[in-house]
Amino acid sequence: MRTLRALPVAALLLAASALAQTPPPAAPPLTNRGPVEVKATGTPGKVEAKRTMRITATVYAIDPERRIVTLQNDLGGIETMKVGPDVKRLQDFAVGDTVVIDYDQGLVLEFQPAGTEFVPPTAVAVGERAGSGKTEVGARAMGVQGTVTVTAINAKKRVVTLRSPGENVYKVKAGPGVKLDKLKVGDKLLATYVEAVAIRLEKAK
Repeated sequence: MRTLRALPVAALLLAASALAQTPPPAAPPLTNRGPVEVKATGTPGKVEAKRTMRITATVYAIDPERRIVTLQNDLGGIETMKVGPDVKRLQDFAVGDTVVIDYDQGLVLEFQPAGTEFVPPTAVAVGERAGSGKTEVGARAMGVQGTVTVTAINAKKRVVTLRSPGENVYKVKAGPGVKLDKLKVGDKLLATYVEAVAIRLEKAK
């Protein structure tokens, strides 16, 4: 059973152990739909990617007194979670209601020169996301940061493969304004992933 406290961040490119909690399966990380495209920021050695997305889940079962909610996501997966005290208005949930989860996801990659200290996976606070609307029941913004390693570069497709400290492998695609000529296998990058999450309750139609 997992604790739902406005859904903490999905740890992209970093070991999940950096965070005390993990999201339900309905929360896809930034790269789940193929290599995300990173764009130049104007600062040498620094690129970024942003994406806004929405997913839904249906209330499959609920126990308001014990604050336990079971959700069935869009793909049919079922997840039972204990709802934390910062998620208000639990009494408004009912079986069959649709939970709407909005994600604002961002990734920043910064080149680390030789000799730069390795940064282990670390959760970083990025402030709270303000609630909006009568149906929003929880919101939070969190992030995770750490060093990743370049393991492969496909110059033709402009795709760079990265490995996290947990040995997970991810790919990013360099946008038109990103220069790859000086990047090489073995280079270290500081990856910072942030995610603002808002959970809203919408009655099933």
